[in-house]
Amino acid sequence: MTVADDGCFIAGWIVTYFKIYKFYTHRHKIGKLIDDIHDPVDALRQSCDLGVLTTMKTYMFFDALDFYLFSNCAVTLGAALVILVPREKGKLPVRAIFPFDITKSPMYELALFIQLYTLIFGLISVAMEEFISLGFLRWTTLQLKVLSANYRNCDSYSSKLSDLYLSQDTYKAIQKFKILDALDEDTEITTFVEFDRRKFGKIIDSFKWRFKSCVKHHQRITHIIDDLNDVFDSCLIVQFAVSLFLICLNGFLIVMCADDRKKLISAFTYLAVGFLQLLYWCGFGNELSFQANSLTASQWMSGWENWFEIGMKDLVTTAMIRTMQPLEMRAGGIFVLSMDTFINILKSSYSVFVLMTTVTSDGK
Repeated sequence: MTVADDGCFIAGWIVTYFKIYKFYTHRHKIGKLIDDIHDPVDALRQSCDLGVLTTMKTYMFFDALDFYLFSNCAVTLGAALVILVPREKGKLPVRAIFPFDITKSPMYELALFIQLYTLIFGLISVAMEEFISLGFLRWTTLQLKVLSANYRNCDSYSSKLSDLYLSQDTYKAIQKFKILDALDEDTEITTFVEFDRRKFGKIIDSFKWRFKSCVKHHQRITHIIDDLNDVFDSCLIVQFAVSLFLICLNGFLIVMCADDRKKLISAFTYLAVGFLQLLYWCGFGNELSFQANSLTASQWMSGWENWFEIGMKDLVTTAMIRTMQPLEMRAGGIFVLSMDTFINILKSSYSVFVLMTTVTSDGK
């Protein structure tokens, strides 16, 4: 079982340091992604539409919740590695070979410090990487949701442009808004919301201007998702492989070490981390694809049939063709991040788990 513990440790560290490597090699592109994604979000935070503000408040709440969740997972995993994994007195938390005698002081303390420092660095790094990466998906999904509402609010006669100044009624409604008690009408966006506040003085409000603005921002978001795939596709395929390995191996350990409390807690911790990472990535990817797929229907509901300007039909048709092309996150350019993929990975994990337990039972 010690080999199994080492396998979990090595698998976790492979994905951790691979992500660190990818973040470093793509640091300039990631910096650009931060600006491209968060600048429009900052503009949306200053919107005066009640639906945008309540949606933003909801997203910020879950963003903070995820930060605490990832932080606690890092602390729990660190405790499982250092405290819960059984070891003899005077032994290191992780089996390792050093070019000096670690059985004597102060070399033992030095080796222990090196391992603890590496552990803390790795856990903090992976927690922050997950938080930043999933944040990219969260705030891109928010922009797709607002864009979908903007398409539906393109008719300048039936939907007004979002105000520049927050009304007293809207302010009071935001103060009273409770996320857990929110209704669909509380988050409904009823005005056309501009992603760039610097353009408010240059707006010539009309259906055609609104629709073209939506098309422009759809192209911008498409480029963002392409960049996200370029940066994270290899990370995600490694993440999927490691999560599959952790779920299979630790599910097997839970069955085989049911009487060993410390090993059981350690296996449960690894299993929960692998499951949680997989669930988060697939869940966020599924929500992003769902919002992207809703754009075509929103374009159809834009009220284009009430406008008879020259070239209007070609404009709408071309835009609808673009929105029919899938916007999705992929792992290694192969697997789409979706709940279907999540279920398929769990099924594969269970199949491998059954095979391992069957082989072990036959061996006995």
